[in-house]
Amino acid sequence: MDTNRLKILAKVIEESKKYIENESEIPIEFQKILFPSGRKECELVYAGKESAEEIISKVIAVPLQEEKIFPSNYKKSQNDWINKLIFGDNIQVLKSLVKYKEKGMLKNPDGTDGIKLIYIDPPFSTRRDFKTSSEDQKAYSDKKAGADFLEWLRKRLILLKEVLCDDGSIYVHLDNKKVAYVKVLMDEIFGENNFRSSIIWDTSIPYVAGNKWLSPNWIYSQATILYYTKSKTDYVFNKEYEEIIQPSGDISKKPIKDVWCDIKNFAGFLGAKDYKSKYPTQKPEDLIKRIIKASSNEGDIVLDCFAGSGTTPAVAEKLNRKWIAIDVGKLSIYTIQKRLLHTKNINPFAVYSAGLYDEEKLNQFDEYNWKLFVMQSWGCTPKSEKIKNFEFEGTKNGDLVKVYSPHELKKIGAKISIETLNSIYLRIGEAAGRNVFIIAPKGRFAFAEDEIEIGNVTFNILRVPYSMLAKYTEDFSIPIQPRDSKNVNEAVESIGFDFVQPPEVDFLIKDDNLIINKFQSNSRIKGEEESSLSMVLIDYSYDGKIFDLDDVLYENNFHENKAKFDTSKIDKKAMLIFIDNAGNERKVVINEGQDKN
Repeated sequence: MDTNRLKILAKVIEESKKYIENESEIPIEFQKILFPSGRKECELVYAGKESAEEIISKVIAVPLQEEKIFPSNYKKSQNDWINKLIFGDNIQVLKSLVKYKEKGMLKNPDGTDGIKLIYIDPPFSTRRDFKTSSEDQKAYSDKKAGADFLEWLRKRLILLKEVLCDDGSIYVHLDNKKVAYVKVLMDEIFGENNFRSSIIWDTSIPYVAGNKWLSPNWIYSQATILYYTKSKTDYVFNKEYEEIIQPSGDISKKPIKDVWCDIKNFAGFLGAKDYKSKYPTQKPEDLIKRIIKASSNEGDIVLDCFAGSGTTPAVAEKLNRKWIAIDVGKLSIYTIQKRLLHTKNINPFAVYSAGLYDEEKLNQFDEYNWKLFVMQSWGCTPKSEKIKNFEFEGTKNGDLVKVYSPHELKKIGAKISIETLNSIYLRIGEAAGRNVFIIAPKGRFAFAEDEIEIGNVTFNILRVPYSMLAKYTEDFSIPIQPRDSKNVNEAVESIGFDFVQPPEVDFLIKDDNLIINKFQSNSRIKGEEESSLSMVLIDYSYDGKIFDLDDVLYENNFHENKAKFDTSKIDKKAMLIFIDNAGNERKVVINEGQDKN
């Protein structure tokens, strides 16, 4: 390092001390000098940006807990594929799908492992944007929120690349607010050489009230869809053609351009044959159909991890593709469930929870997912390792972890005893270190001690469950549910595990009003968010088996705990699902003519 460079570095270190002492953020210009990235190409630089390696290693994989399967009489064998609708934060689910890919559980008909096609329409609003009052504070808040949002999305894009198969494609649907930033992120993650096209979709949204245009500027009528592939040369692309009638009357094989003006999307109209949901931001099926047909073949796996109204899985189903749909919103999950069940000749699909679990179903996990669940719950890192041919499943604070699942213990018909620990010690001695953690179901130990010393090794006993509700949800952040339609597509991050805890509800239906006398959420919410009602989902003609979403009342529809509720719509029975802002549900069935529950 030359003398001039050393002088600059010394000065920057000295100046940086002032910021550290004041607990302030070191300026980015200083960060570049102190921590040079070594990268030469163009990249976005902002505070809090982590390396791809850090992100992949830090994000935890979460097991998928099957909630229900459609049709209910479908019997899935172990190796059968079943389409997946998943409630949970997509970042944790994506890490799980990476594990599925590694195990050969995401197989396309051509033998490739991973997702063949990804389409996402990510949100572009966060509650962090509007928390301060003064203009100076607001400007700073916007910049920070902007950086936070970019990193929030970048983490997911990095994992999406990991789960994509080698000849796969990804389409990212954006508006004009963030497209420039996201294009740079996509170039960093997928490589500028793998950029295929920037598709412009003419959305043709009318801004007319009476005879007046509402827009004070150029009329905004476009969306951008960034299209990348994982490989520069090896990827699926089925070219689409439009028919052109020549002056002579002949019809000519003209390829579709990357400006799409033929797919309509304006208020009140999605397409004559489109399913009409009440979910905001629903996209027309023709848009997704074009993308799926272009970049996948029949039987390939298609993923949408911001599934919204469910257009992607619905169209993938119709085009004979396998699909995975993920969303962090309960409204989305019930909207998609209804939409799929109203699709003709639907293939079997299952609804899963990831991150918010039913404790009673814990032991219904298969052996792999049970071990994954309990290791994550105790803050262990899943990592298979053999010591003298004895297999350990993970580590905890650098110490090895051995997990015994209910399935294993049932097979051998025995409990874990002192003799079990002695046999482990005889096999590995002190090669595993001074501490070893043993995890197994509570009640499957033949002793009561929490620590057993054999030789110089301490065996630490972790029983499942062990105060689960308090112990391993310490770092849990909730999948925040919206309280009005405007916030349905907010950027949310939910990390860790929690258990379903139905809220307590006391309500009255009277004079076509739903009156909530008491609503108490039991979820453990930290920080600024309050534990409260998010929405009420309604099925006016509940058949006793399947909830079929008809309507939604958001929290902001209630005034003085009262909201309009048209009892004439009830056909014999109705089901109401009260959802708190952590995603917990209380399901209630009411009969026609019933005033109070």
